[in-house]
Amino acid sequence: MKTLILPAWIQAFRPRMPDVLLGALALALGAVTLIGYDSIDDSVLRVLLWPHAKITEAFYNITLPYQNGVGYVALEMDFIIGPACMGIRFIVMLFSMTVCVFVRRFRSYHKIVFFTLSLVGSIVVGVIASCVRIIGSIPLLSSGQFTVTHAGTGVAIYLITLVGIYILINRATGGSVYEKQ
Repeated sequence: MKTLILPAWIQAFRPRMPDVLLGALALALGAVTLIGYDSIDDSVLRVLLWPHAKITEAFYNITLPYQNGVGYVALEMDFIIGPACMGIRFIVMLFSMTVCVFVRRFRSYHKIVFFTLSLVGSIVVGVIASCVRIIGSIPLLSSGQFTVTHAGTGVAIYLITLVGIYILINRATGGSVYEKQ
């Protein structure tokens, strides 16, 4: 009987149907989130941006009233915490990465638990990273290139957070997948 020899890349990953399904579910949930975020109501946006505003208020001892259609506005410092400040793309990226890369290290119902913890953890870590970005960017308001520095700061913070979470989960779940084969 002739045995089927699988290509090396399939042998290395050995995808299992539950892993593929949970990865596809994570990517679909991320896509729906990104599409839906662009069309959310002002009342929902107010709630989603509330932690960002409250942490910034506490850090800088200012008041940020909410203005419909705009976001939380700092009149005395001339900045806005708006929809782009939520870091929704980073949250989706972090969630997708954690599920697609690490779910295969778990068995049975632990996969669902990890999926759920990845979702909740990605939201919490994403909000914290976005708050750090906002708080760190406010002193740069007076610079002539605020938009560039704010974007660069965001990329650096999000990349460092993404790599840090990857390393943390990798160590917590037992190192490299390839070492276990």
